[in-house]
Amino acid sequence: MVNGLQLLDLLRETENKMLHLHRAIDRVSSEPDFKESVSVLTTVVRDYQLQLDKMKQALGKIEIGGNQTPPQAGQHSEIH
Repeated sequence: MVNGLQLLDLLRETENKMLHLHRAIDRVSSEPDFKESVSVLTTVVRDYQLQLDKMKQALGKIEIGGNQTPPQAGQHSEIH
């Protein structure tokens, strides 16, 4: 299971990769010889965007703060 901070790090890393891909696409998109490469890069960016959306949804579901009560004696707390 990934905790919130790890998820945030993954989100930032993925956003960084997408930024680099956007720059690469912009640079080669005007070159006719790279038409196929632009298509592949665009597909990769789309995949990264899906990952970002999933991570953002997961982060939105994480409760932050002292809203949770500690488990009572004899009870087990599991995180799935």
